[in-house]
Amino acid sequence: MAAAATDTEGVFRAILTSMGEGIIFADHTNKIVCVNAAAEQIRGIDAANYLGRDLLAIHSPPARPRIGAILESLRSGTLAFHTRPLEVKGRIFENSYYPIKDDGDRFVGTLMVSRDITEREHLKEENLVLRDQLLSEYSFGGMIGRSPAMQPVFQMIRSTAPLDSTILITGESGTGKELVARELHGKSRRSGSPLIKVNCAALPENLLESELFGFEKGAFTGALKERKGKFEQAHRGTLFLDEIGELPLSAQAKLLRVLQEKTVERIGGSREIQVDVRIVAATNRDLRDDVAAGHFREDLFYRLNVIPIELPPLRERLEDILPLATIFLSRFASEMGRPELNISREAKEALLTHRYPGNVRELKNAMERATALCGGDTLTIDDLPPEFGSHPGDARGGEPARRPVHGSTLSTKLDNREAELIEQALAVSGNRRAEAARLLGISRKTLWKKMKRYR
Repeated sequence: MAAAATDTEGVFRAILTSMGEGIIFADHTNKIVCVNAAAEQIRGIDAANYLGRDLLAIHSPPARPRIGAILESLRSGTLAFHTRPLEVKGRIFENSYYPIKDDGDRFVGTLMVSRDITEREHLKEENLVLRDQLLSEYSFGGMIGRSPAMQPVFQMIRSTAPLDSTILITGESGTGKELVARELHGKSRRSGSPLIKVNCAALPENLLESELFGFEKGAFTGALKERKGKFEQAHRGTLFLDEIGELPLSAQAKLLRVLQEKTVERIGGSREIQVDVRIVAATNRDLRDDVAAGHFREDLFYRLNVIPIELPPLRERLEDILPLATIFLSRFASEMGRPELNISREAKEALLTHRYPGNVRELKNAMERATALCGGDTLTIDDLPPEFGSHPGDARGGEPARRPVHGSTLSTKLDNREAELIEQALAVSGNRRAEAARLLGISRKTLWKKMKRYR
């Protein structure tokens, strides 16, 4: 740090010297009396050339009238502080001006703090570009996915949506089976008619038949008037049977009859009612195993499994994790009325190495939690649920973490992990560096530097 006057408080000098923010202080006459080392580095200036000069002199002539008005407002107390971005020689700075007063509330000078926010602003720009690209090129209805694992799913939806064929959607919980059902219906010729959902796991066995097939007035105690079942409600539309694997065997037999004959008979009734319904079923179970165990009818399985669509788990969609996280963060920031969050390096690593037993739903919930709890503008690993902070080996359910080799350092281990992530990103992107950089949430220039560093 260079100063115009001798500083008798050595501790203050040490603090200013060690600060990462650039500090420039001008006295009550606007004369610069202090410039710390960080300000020299950030602004690319020599303190000796600025000490003793007017604070306005370090600003460009067109900006001086506006800066002068700001300084006067700070001096008079009508402005508590002022912050503005500034781009100099390809770098972006956040310059903040603060009035400094003594114990008697007398104005003694202006403190200008400069922070280099170039990487943060570039990251924001990349996130916006990535989000727009995802929404335009890699979105399909309510689903986002640029990974090779998701492209066959999108193609299957495009091909089968216009048909009346029965669809069986399989996949782990949270992979988006209901979204697929909605897309199949929305892009079908039946989109003008209802999409009716039945959660087979949520209905007690004694109510399931009345829900599916309806009942006549007086069919049982409490049946005060007739009611249409879900099949009739979905007439000329789509019936989505979620968690079909939980359907009791007794109901399976009746469902098979409806699928074969395309008629329903209400409980307590004797007439057969024609229904024109497309069936889309979904399950997170392996129905073939259930058939072998006698828990699911084989004939019903083959009636449902006309066109299967299998959704991959999120852990097999590595290149979708960070883009999805960015989309969710943007959405929740808008809903909560707060600025969008960046994602720190450590948080990205945790997101990429987590196993996601809850799949996309788990990631979405984690981003909602992080948006609500994050106290700054960057999401850190501390803002994620505790399970995201476990060791990558534990997150994958693999071997436990090994003890560090004697003499190893945390820095070395972080570098090794970063190199591994870069290798993974290059592998899943087919060695396309632009794609790998977007996946990692960094610029192509940064990726190139890191590749050279790690050879």
